[in-house]
Amino acid sequence: MSIKPVIILSDSLPVGLKANFAAVLGMSLGRFEPALVGADTPTSDGIVLAGITTVALPVLGAPQEELPVLFAAAEGLPVRLAYMRAAFEARNYGDYSQRIAAAPLAGHTPHAVLLAGPRKAVDRICGRLPLLR
Repeated sequence: MSIKPVIILSDSLPVGLKANFAAVLGMSLGRFEPALVGADTPTSDGIVLAGITTVALPVLGAPQEELPVLFAAAEGLPVRLAYMRAAFEARNYGDYSQRIAAAPLAGHTPHAVLLAGPRKAVDRICGRLPLLR
């Protein structure tokens, strides 16, 4: 199956947080879909560069209030990740895990989401969103 991943960030975040949240979600995508990371590639002088993504990974922007709706709409996709407010507020991963466990999904606020799945399904959910600016 060909997979299309996209990252959707709240367009109201400061640029530094946008970059951080996108990096975190991209790292998580590599864990769930390791085949998306290409082979190491040597330069002409023999230096080996680690593999990078083999697919485009667009970063889109959306109003903050749309992120929970987009996340819910992606429930059936093979990959659906969120950077929840709890992650931003937590001191470490243990604290994050406790915060997530303390409330139902509806009680958490996503600031960024990553969706991946068949192109048509992903486009139906977020095809109207613009590239992040």
